[in-house]
Amino acid sequence: MQTIPGFETPDKLKKTYPYFDLNTRQFSPAQGAKFHGGVPIYYDAETRRLYIDAGDTHTLVYGSTGSLKTRSIVSPGIKVLGYANESMIINDPKGELFARHAGDLKKQGYTIVEINFRDPRVGNAWNPLHIPYQFYMQGNLDKSAEFINDIANNLMVSDRSTDDPFWDFSASDLLYGLIQLLFRYCKDHNAPENAVNIGNLLTLRRMLFSSDKLPQNTTMWKYASEDELVAASLSGSVYAPRDTMNSILSVFDQKMRAFMIQPALLDMLANHDFDIADIGKSKTAVFLITPDEKTSYHRLVSMFIKESYEYIIYLASQTQENKVANRINYILDEFSSLPKIADMPSMISAARSRDIRFLLVVQSQSSLKQRYAEEAETIISNCNNWIFFTSRELSLLHELSDLCGTQKNHMPNISVYDLQHLSKERR
Repeated sequence: MQTIPGFETPDKLKKTYPYFDLNTRQFSPAQGAKFHGGVPIYYDAETRRLYIDAGDTHTLVYGSTGSLKTRSIVSPGIKVLGYANESMIINDPKGELFARHAGDLKKQGYTIVEINFRDPRVGNAWNPLHIPYQFYMQGNLDKSAEFINDIANNLMVSDRSTDDPFWDFSASDLLYGLIQLLFRYCKDHNAPENAVNIGNLLTLRRMLFSSDKLPQNTTMWKYASEDELVAASLSGSVYAPRDTMNSILSVFDQKMRAFMIQPALLDMLANHDFDIADIGKSKTAVFLITPDEKTSYHRLVSMFIKESYEYIIYLASQTQENKVANRINYILDEFSSLPKIADMPSMISAARSRDIRFLLVVQSQSSLKQRYAEEAETIISNCNNWIFFTSRELSLLHELSDLCGTQKNHMPNISVYDLQHLSKERR
């Protein structure tokens, strides 16, 4: 790691942060600390000690493609957290992190969950409707509705299809109503739990809107309209003029196309073979593997992050400590490439007190601000650690230079020019 004369010295840094000893595979004693794992801050090659921030702070990593973000921060961070027995939820473009770390983590006693959107035929099965349906069957309709609303917004609203938000929000209402209708139908007909899936959701859509009859004249609508909540959510599409209805359905179908064309994905999303609650109870590593050459499945990654966080927070709120038993780390590589996660500023603000941390890796600050607009500032300000590799963004470079302060002669401790020429070999 390069040091900055007049700004920070390795000796001061070593006194500030605990370390992980690569020779003994042991952590330095941290007085009163409940957890020991953390993000790598500095590596001392002479003593083979990796200094880390083991506190509850969130971390934001800036670096363009090829700047060694994964090799220098993400990969070592996963190894350190593995020795600390902390849980992880990892966004893994291309599956390289899974290939590199899953085997070792399994040997260390970790439960490995592989949600593979690149090849849904392998790995675990995850049904995004499983948790809201459990609440529905328990009679907790409000909590069920919250999760359904998150799913509908994530799939229909997170990426706008047109400049007019009416169509996306109308498609979101349609999806919300169809999920509520599916839950009611499966409960009333004593259907098996795995019948609550996206494939059957699409079947309901065809039953309502793909016949020669007007939707309001179908048997399914007569059944649906018996429930006020279902009727209210679907009526905007059912009673819309024909051209308006067709446009809403077109937006809906376009956003659900990824499910329609891939039977293996539908099958994977129709089942559920792990418990998200276990992530906060015992050491678990969840790998969300996505193709890096296309963004079709990024919405599913955002949906898993949102759903798992909300459910874990709900479970933590049921305990006396209001925290998870085992600290959870969301390691989100290519964070700004994912569709906007609703309520992300609130999530990152509330996470620390629940023993949940975020490591966000982005290629540029502009991409983060483009994705989250005014909410980006809240996300950035909640990350106490900023780790910078390289960038050509002048606004970011000036901000970093200003944050590093000036010397007595008013010269910056590190200039914009210096920031642009940091050596990857010496970092």
